[in-house]
Amino acid sequence: MIASIDGATHISGTSGGLGGPADQKVLATLRSFADVILVGSGTVRAENYGVPGIPSNESGRRRSEREQSVRPRLAVVSGSGNLDPSIPMFDIDQEEGSVPLIYTTKAGAENLFENFESRAEIVVFDSEQVDMTRVLEDLHGREVSVVLGEGGPSLNHQLTEAQLVDELCLTISPIVTGGTGTGIASGPVLSNPNRFHLAGLATQDEFLFCNYLAE
Repeated sequence: MIASIDGATHISGTSGGLGGPADQKVLATLRSFADVILVGSGTVRAENYGVPGIPSNESGRRRSEREQSVRPRLAVVSGSGNLDPSIPMFDIDQEEGSVPLIYTTKAGAENLFENFESRAEIVVFDSEQVDMTRVLEDLHGREVSVVLGEGGPSLNHQLTEAQLVDELCLTISPIVTGGTGTGIASGPVLSNPNRFHLAGLATQDEFLFCNYLAE
């Protein structure tokens, strides 16, 4: 995740204005280790999510050695099924990777099957909301080891509430935005606030890169 000095996670609805080349390099590195990139539908819509790039030669070689796919698979959480099939992430060439997963509810599935049947694999839960524990169980059942959560804040809140976050990588952008935006985990106060310890710090181009591990 990336946030401004005063805690904002976006500028005018997207995170792009907070970042820079150094942050993009960190993001690409994290993605190169992931089996699956997990993201909420609101972030998919706001950021117009695209297909993850194929890692560089060295990262690609290491993925091959780890017996990973050419690129990470995308997985979207959408309880309502409010997704646009024209978003670039659904145009993946199946020869270069699997179609995205969509985790949804019965109600959400009614909005998805007609438009996404050939563009995504739809996983339907018999519940009013998508249970993140069941999402992770399904992914692990697919022999997924490394899941990279890319937000947004609502998804982050659900993951931390369920005690499913092992590691948090946070970039502090050298910008103060003001406004009334939410932080990186948006929702009610957690029933059991998660505690992390600082495992690493780095800086480049005035950005601060923080790595936290769950206790």
